[in-house]
Amino acid sequence: MTRTGKLPDVSIRSEEARLEQLVRELVETWSSTWTSKDTTAASKFYSKAPDLVFFDIGPIHVGWGQYRKNIEKSFEEIESLSLTLNEDLRVTVHGSMALTTATGRVSSKSEDDKSFDSNIRFTGVWEKKGRLWHLVHDHWSRSRV
Repeated sequence: MTRTGKLPDVSIRSEEARLEQLVRELVETWSSTWTSKDTTAASKFYSKAPDLVFFDIGPIHVGWGQYRKNIEKSFEEIESLSLTLNEDLRVTVHGSMALTTATGRVSSKSEDDKSFDSNIRFTGVWEKKGRLWHLVHDHWSRSRV
């Protein structure tokens, strides 16, 4: 019971749980898309609003167009890429917005045989429009842990 003496609305809780599971599955699909280095496939996960800001381990990107262009340029030098998220993925849904956080690992090998391997932290802000969820902001950072 709540403080008002009313039973919590079970349908609201089950809808929140369903949305959290949906976003969790979406994040897992999204992360595997980056491993494939397929920016066309990754594109479906991002809002196309031109003024949105995305932070990755490298530069700041304004709008999906710039993000995609910068990432494709870096992919030209990368032979292989691996992105894995840990089991600590958290999803919080508030209406048409969702916040996702996770730790993970990113590894890459360049064509000149240089390797990069780092623990990472990831935060994603998702917005639902109609039936689709899109990232309106993401932030990657290296982690010492």
